[in-house]
Amino acid sequence: MSIKATQITVHVGNAYILQDVSLCLNTGELLAVVGPNGAGKSTLLKVLTGELHPHKGTISIDDKPLARWPKKALAQRRAVLPQNSTLSFGFTALQVVLLGRTPHIRGIESRHDYEIVHEAMRLTATDHLAHRVYTTLSGGERQRIQLARVLAQIWGQDSNNTRYLLLDEPTNNLDIHHQHSILRIARHFANNGTGVLAILHDLNLAAQYADRILVLDKGMVATVGTPKVVLTPHLIQNTFKLTVVVQDHPCMDCPLVIPVTHVNSVQEKDFLKQHFQEAIS
Repeated sequence: MSIKATQITVHVGNAYILQDVSLCLNTGELLAVVGPNGAGKSTLLKVLTGELHPHKGTISIDDKPLARWPKKALAQRRAVLPQNSTLSFGFTALQVVLLGRTPHIRGIESRHDYEIVHEAMRLTATDHLAHRVYTTLSGGERQRIQLARVLAQIWGQDSNNTRYLLLDEPTNNLDIHHQHSILRIARHFANNGTGVLAILHDLNLAAQYADRILVLDKGMVATVGTPKVVLTPHLIQNTFKLTVVVQDHPCMDCPLVIPVTHVNSVQEKDFLKQHFQEAIS
């Protein structure tokens, strides 16, 4: 079972945002999508969710075209965490997470729905925020509440049903502790049969948590494969225009990407020297 995108193309006039992009997100795996700014990552996610219709190509979920899925049935098995979630109503954090149960509610919320909401909030370490007004929370707290909402949406599904979790930059606004916490949760769901796709900027986070990494560059798939195969100095230099050293992680079975920072010219050296002197004078 999987989400499949085949030869997806999106363009604006003569400018291609995505060009012949294909991917397969299998249940039970975490697929990281990385690439430089403007590579088409968020556009790809919009196509996968049906928010944006491609000019060419197809999307299917469990071998059924995306357009043929009833909205309720799709919402019961696939949850999406957007990059930005806007909510201006005075809902409490608990009420926001409860919104994730909407596809499952028949009439009014059941005790089971509330149990799931509390479990999702405990997992994301947001249970202490339950009665806080959502709009008073920090950016990082809101991000974790939104994650709890999408987890509650696909929580506890029948084992016969597949589940998918699509995350657009889920570590935004989070400190290093919560970045790893969020991806450990994503990893946990993948280990328990959910297909998880996460758009990430940090290559080392992708290396540590993803089963496979898909690299987008200029709207096209540069490569896809395991972290050890994908994260090479050559690929990173060509795609991100950054010189790196890649070595084995000292504690984990994954590569470690180390940027090599250096000043390229006499002008840059003089500029930095001048501004450093001004800062300390």
